[in-house]
Amino acid sequence: MIYTIEKAKLVTEQLRKFTTAYTHHVVGQFANIEFWIDEVQVALNAIDEYGKRFTNIRDAQQAWIEAHGTEVYDYCPMCGGKCELSDGTPKPPIRTSSTDLKEARKALVDAAYYFLIRCFKIALLDQTELEKLCTKIGTSIDPFDLEIRE
Repeated sequence: MIYTIEKAKLVTEQLRKFTTAYTHHVVGQFANIEFWIDEVQVALNAIDEYGKRFTNIRDAQQAWIEAHGTEVYDYCPMCGGKCELSDGTPKPPIRTSSTDLKEARKALVDAAYYFLIRCFKIALLDQTELEKLCTKIGTSIDPFDLEIRE
């Protein structure tokens, strides 16, 4: 798994824990709300910029290979050396699927959103603050989530 998705998953999992944690734990994490919102924004930016970074990696590797005549042979499991059937052409980097990136992005935004809703429901945020933070992470508010149910 690529760093971009791993980071998003790590932040997602932390935020998910906060949505079901004891209230006093949520309050403690809310004291660092700007940190968590920044973590979400950084992870989202990494996801959104993945295509550009991948292109840079691919192009730089290809330029190096061409400029230096780089050869990389496949490993032969029989003799333990370079494979006679390999032509020495280095394999290009493998691009992560857009589906994986979209899923990681959605899971991250959802986890952040539900953490913010939890903070709203225990009165750590008012609706205006909630709207501002939701805008920062690129999501809207479902009016149904604003209802306080017992």
